[in-house]
Amino acid sequence: MADSRDRITLTTPEQVEVTYELAGLGSRFLAGMLDALLVALVIFVLSVGFGYLRALLAADPIQGVVAWGIVISAAVLVYMGYFVLLEMVWQGQSLGKRVTGLRVISTTGAPLSFEQSAVRNILRIVDLLPVAYAAALVSILLTRRMQRLGDIAAGAMVVKERLSELPEGVAEGPAGEAGPELPPDVTAEVLRSIRVGIRAISRDELRTIRHFLERRFELAPEARHRLATKLAGTIRRHFPSLAEGQLSNPELLLEVVIRAVDERG
Repeated sequence: MADSRDRITLTTPEQVEVTYELAGLGSRFLAGMLDALLVALVIFVLSVGFGYLRALLAADPIQGVVAWGIVISAAVLVYMGYFVLLEMVWQGQSLGKRVTGLRVISTTGAPLSFEQSAVRNILRIVDLLPVAYAAALVSILLTRRMQRLGDIAAGAMVVKERLSELPEGVAEGPAGEAGPELPPDVTAEVLRSIRVGIRAISRDELRTIRHFLERRFELAPEARHRLATKLAGTIRRHFPSLAEGQLSNPELLLEVVIRAVDERG
């Protein structure tokens, strides 16, 4: 249920309520402008290259038409592929959204899937109509979750990253994830075991872990511990060389795993 026009509260399968702040027109416009500039630059470079090719083929009208067809097709693929690729690599963020602190997630609160990203970005063509994203603007203003048409079709919404104050003793992780400083018992041997095991962790598992670490301070202590224990138990099988007492704190295990993934790149 929605608490207000700019906030929405979702209930997880574990019956935990999590509140998200929806992205407004201003922040979405700024993110869109940054993305559009980058995409336009890439398309411009491609156009110059294919323009040169067309000039070479100017003597043959058919080949000239084919060259322009390649330019237009490449521009469409770049426009769509840019968003889908980055939203998969950066878990729901394009470069513009990353700079402005926005993220696309499922309306259930789950991480954005490839299918959802593909649908919402293919339908950008519809959202552009009749001019300058007019359809998207109307849809964002009228929908409860402030969604454009592509978001509605994909079951997605754009939210702001939560930048709340952290409890004392909590530091910023190397990739922006909030988490405790690694204790001395996380030795080089332990880290080697983690680095070997993370290769077996699926992308969906990593997304779920990141999502939990980003939102854990919004959860009640009991729910937070229950979710951390469940996630840690699921992935611990990927680290058979870890001794039974090593990384027994479930949140610490999740934190170390994500740090190892980010360090690996």
